[in-house]
Amino acid sequence: MKWFFTPPAESDPSPPRDDDQAPGQIGLPAALLQRHGARVLDPGKAVRLSGDQPPRPTVYRANTLLVPDVVRRDDDVRRTITTVLANIGIELITPEPDRRDEFDVPQLPSTAVLAPLLGHPTPVVVDAWVALQTLRADGIAQKRADRHTEAVEQISLEHLMVSSAITGSPATEGGGGIAGGPGASGAVSGPTATDSYLFSGADARTPIAVVFDPPTRKQADQCAADHGRRPVVAVLDTGVRAQPWLDVAPDGAGGYTMPADSFVAVDDDIQAAIAAESQQAREKGDHSRQVIWDAWDKPMMASPLIGEFNPALGHSTFIAGIVRQVAPDARVLAVRVLHSDDVAYEGDILCALRHLIKRIELAEEGDLAGMVDVVSLSFGYFSESAHDKIVTAGLWKAIEALLGLGVVVVAAAGNFATSREFYPAAFAREPVPAGQLPVISVGALNPNGTKAMFSNDGPWVTAWARGAAMVSTYPTDVDASRTPELRIPVNRKSPGTLPPGREALDPDDFRGGWAIWSGTSFSTPYMAALIARSLLAGAAQAHGDLRLDRPGPAGADWAAVIAKRKERAAAALRELRAEEEKLLQEVRRAEAPSGD
Repeated sequence: MKWFFTPPAESDPSPPRDDDQAPGQIGLPAALLQRHGARVLDPGKAVRLSGDQPPRPTVYRANTLLVPDVVRRDDDVRRTITTVLANIGIELITPEPDRRDEFDVPQLPSTAVLAPLLGHPTPVVVDAWVALQTLRADGIAQKRADRHTEAVEQISLEHLMVSSAITGSPATEGGGGIAGGPGASGAVSGPTATDSYLFSGADARTPIAVVFDPPTRKQADQCAADHGRRPVVAVLDTGVRAQPWLDVAPDGAGGYTMPADSFVAVDDDIQAAIAAESQQAREKGDHSRQVIWDAWDKPMMASPLIGEFNPALGHSTFIAGIVRQVAPDARVLAVRVLHSDDVAYEGDILCALRHLIKRIELAEEGDLAGMVDVVSLSFGYFSESAHDKIVTAGLWKAIEALLGLGVVVVAAAGNFATSREFYPAAFAREPVPAGQLPVISVGALNPNGTKAMFSNDGPWVTAWARGAAMVSTYPTDVDASRTPELRIPVNRKSPGTLPPGREALDPDDFRGGWAIWSGTSFSTPYMAALIARSLLAGAAQAHGDLRLDRPGPAGADWAAVIAKRKERAAAALRELRAEEEKLLQEVRRAEAPSGD
């Protein structure tokens, strides 16, 4: 089986006990933490309230908190929070209120900055976890039951998320990579969970040559005639780079260009919003915040003197190539939220999701060019409390809004070889009301159909798809500092002579445009592409009721439009499950003893 679904567990809704789980992500390289102003929440050292269990390990940004709109808009709430934090020498600087009343967009949390209180008599260490626990302790001590308490319950850490690709071990990061060795922390001896997926220099990527042509892609007018429009898969990730299969080429000015009806599209308005909110946080004191300025995958070189490229460079290009192979008539909307060093800020992701929701709602009003049908998320984090819904409330609110608009959300299960819940994929465990779409969390399969050793697993993983040793597109403008083990120098006097020279494989020269890579990062877009392909199949049915340009009956109100989108998405998922059953029957017949 290349892919299959598993029903969510209903008999035991409680998560596994902590002592039955590997810890997952328990740290990041020191250079990476310093670059992004982040800290690891160490259960043995973290401050906690009386009666609370020690937190689980997670990674968070030290100088920021995610705050709900009420903190920005309610002066009384803000004054109370200011008074409480002043006792520990910290002030909370909230962002300016965002005027969004004209859109039915959920009021998602925004990034607020923590800074030393001006005029405080002693130096202070700014730590978001300490500030958050102080606010919670005050509510308990004062026995508050007011707007302040409700607001504090919605304040959370700004988690540092990591992608779900297996990465290498850049020398500049001190070894280990981000997700390069999930089994290493628990292994006393023997191989780790990722050893077999690594190549030269302990990198999970290696260049390869591909000789087949891209799958046939219908022209825009033919796709409109057959299906109504192209289904759109939004990929929140690193952004893309040059690759002919994706119709992306350098523009000669440090950016990239795409023709009309290109396979990959970008949204400059969403990117500008992400940059503006992030820059505002920098200006208010979050000086270590790395701003994502545009839509294009840019290297964040940890050490230019060494010259190795970053572990997530090319991540979104690889993902888009998987969609291109499976659903060539679809389109990928590439939204850049992930840095090429493999981390993303939760605040940036919430900003992107908020504006993506706004884009979809505007499209529902008539301009179908802005429509999005599937959202693919190949990153995540571990919550500090397995039972604390507060810390994931903002992200879940955004995903709930997408599901409520009839958008299918697919998320990577993660690569830490643990059953510990990895968010946002673990939202697949949430109960699904009647008529609502589920979150689909995806684990990775090996080429032979077995579960990949690195993949997270548990009752919250609801689908599995090929994700190990995957072949896909990679940027053609990437060639870093590693060199072949053997090389015969080129005759410089004959630059036009072919072949140009003899050498062993260059492990980081990807100018051929293809690579092998592993991770639940890639099983996720595979599943997303299957859903997009199923949407196309439904839209092509003779009666046309599921066409992608049919928002609903003539004169339909908003509820009818959303109901039609949910019906279309649910039909696509049913079609996939029917296809899965056919594949299972074929497997059973092939494996049955002869004569049966």
